[in-house]
Amino acid sequence: MHTNTHPLPHTLCRKYSQLERQVCEMAARSLLGAARAHRSTLIETLKSCIELGRNLRPKAAETVRIYDQCQGLTEKMTRGLALSEVDGIPLASTSRWAELSDQERLCENFKAYKAFSVFLRLALKNVPDCDASSKLPDALVDLCTKTESFLVLIGQLLVTMGLPVPSVPVPPVDVPRDWDKKIWGHKLLRELCNWSLRSVRDFNKLKTNLAAGRGGRRRDLRGAQMR
Repeated sequence: MHTNTHPLPHTLCRKYSQLERQVCEMAARSLLGAARAHRSTLIETLKSCIELGRNLRPKAAETVRIYDQCQGLTEKMTRGLALSEVDGIPLASTSRWAELSDQERLCENFKAYKAFSVFLRLALKNVPDCDASSKLPDALVDLCTKTESFLVLIGQLLVTMGLPVPSVPVPPVDVPRDWDKKIWGHKLLRELCNWSLRSVRDFNKLKTNLAAGRGGRRRDLRGAQMR
């Protein structure tokens, strides 16, 4: 049995063409809206990270002052102290800072604040007795809260960017006794100050990178809308 096929009328073809174009435009607008919402979420979270880092710096510096006062540590005693592997404390400085990828920046910050959240609680269990000690536990609790807030925000950034949240096995550190214990606590708080500065730089860099990629993303989406 032979079936005749007839071409669609010109007006019907034109309607199909218009419908197809409308569908493509709707899809492109949907993609553009999703991209804007995604970018907006990233920017707001980055702003929160920057604000938290700026707030953390003076809090950590004040806690170092209270801690040193409690422990009888002077600037002369602590001036030449350097971190070692035995301390287990993450180091903020790096010679590769300009070369780090966005993912590396986020992961290094996440790992650092995971370690600080554990070590600060360890320091909280070893608060020395002194006249100013009543302020020290509250100051350490505040720092614990801020480091854990950093972990939440960085985790949100990683998830929003489609990156895996790193698993962070924090090495067990036994707080030493007497003089070494005093020095370890000072190093911990001092390096947290350094990380607060680095984090502000890292998250400002991420924000700049995101802004720099904005134009290319828009052009791609507009191109999809026109096709």
